[in-house]
Parts: sequence; structure tokens; C-alpha cells
Amino acid sequence: MKMRSSQDSSRVLEGFDLSPTAAKTYLALVELGPCSADAVAKRVGTYKPNVYAALDRLMELGLCTSIFEGKKRVFRPTHPDKLSDVLEENWRQQQIRHEAFKKEVHRVMPELSKQYESLRETDLFEVYKGRKGYKALISEIVRAEAPTQWKGFGNLQVQEFFPIEFRKWFKKTRFRLFATKNDKIISLLNAAKKTTDVQLKWLPEELYMPIVWVVFGNNVLILIYAPEVIALRIQSRQVVETFSSQFEYLWKKHSLA
Repeated sequence: MKMRSSQDSSRVLEGFDLSPTAAKTYLALVELGPCSADAVAKRVGTYKPNVYAALDRLMELGLCTSIFEGKKRVFRPTHPDKLSDVLEENWRQQQIRHEAFKKEVHRVMPELSKQYESLRETDLFEVYKGRKGYKALISEIVRAEAPTQWKGFGNLQVQEFFPIEFRKWFKKTRFRLFATKNDKIISLLNAAKKTTDVQLKWLPEELYMPIVWVVFGNNVLILIYAPEVIALRIQSRQVVETFSSQFEYLWKKHSLA
């Protein structure tokens, strides 16, 4: 039981950016009390140079001190309560480094964006696979363009796949879709209407739609939902205008029917 406890303590100490030797050295000091580097080396089972390096690291963190008793240098551990102070200091330093890095990212972002835009072709064709890829695509479009409409064909699969994100993404987006009426989409529609302006025009129930398309901002998205999610993004003014005008014609014609 004591050995297991010692192993657990050593593992926790290594979390303070201590080497396994340094962690064992601190535990040895706690067990032995004030002692020489020779004694620690014997207790840890390593060479004295390794122990000296470990002791230097412990003193750097304030986890041990040393005094000279005559010509002999004696090391002693500080109270384990010191670990809480070390933990807080580590967290503070991480926050400082994070903020500094964040500023560096913001500093270089304009130039990187400028270079990226200069390299982009007029027409963009991209393919995203899987739910994570689909989610990343929609998040990017929402962030970059904040589109006000999602129009095309579909059974609200985006709401089905991402019910939580849907409320955030499309709070200010108007949905207009041709869909096939069934119990499942009625349920999705009721949930979507709680946060989003959704209008559906019904197609025949037998019209199966595993592949759909929508116009979303400056993009035409061709979406395959089964057996695997695949999203084709076409960012072309000509393509977007063509799909958009076709949709508006069909929407108006369906309204008059």
C-alpha cells in the first residue's frame, strides 16, 4: 500500500514539470528529512549528478532548501503546502503565456488573411467529409458571412445533425426549403421554429432526398447525408446566382399553384 501511495505521489509531482528523478528526490527528502545528496542518491537509486540536477530544480520551485553544516551540504524539503503555491504560479504563468500568444496571433492574422485572400481563386470548390467537417464548414460560413437565408431542398437535416449548434447558427437566418412531409420532419420543424424563421413547401412524400442542395450566403452547398456526410461547397457568383434564381422561380410557382 505504501509503495502504491508513493507511486501516486510521484506521478502527481511529475505534473509540476518535474522529472521522475526530481519527483522521487522530493519524496526521498520528505521520508529522510535533512540529508546529503549521497543519501538521496542511495534512496532514489541513481547517480549523484542526477540528484544534484533534481535538487536544483526543486530549489528553483521552492520545494527544498539547503544549508552547510561545516563542509557538508545538507538538503531539506519545504512543507508540501508549497505545492499549492507552485500550482497557482504555474497557472498564472500559463495564462500570461496564453495571453502573449493570443496577442501574437491577432498581430499576424491581418497579414496572413491578406496573403490567403490574394491566393484564393475567384471560384472555390471544396469537399468536407464527416460530421466534424460539415460542422466546421457551417461554422466558418456563419462566422465569415453571417448569411440571412438558407434556401433550397432538404428535410432540415442540419437541424437533426446539430440541434444545439442550430439554435446559435441560424438565430437570424430565414429558412425556405422544399421538403418531403413525414412525422420526422414535422418534429424537426417544430423544434427549429422555436429559434428560427422556417418555411417549408411540401414535395411528394415518395420523393427521397439523401442528396440535397441549398444556397447559403455566397455558397451553394450540395449535401450528401447517407451513408456518410459529404458536403460540397461551391463559392462562385455565377453558380450561386443560377441556383438562387431557379429556387426563387420554383418557390413563387409553387406558391401560385
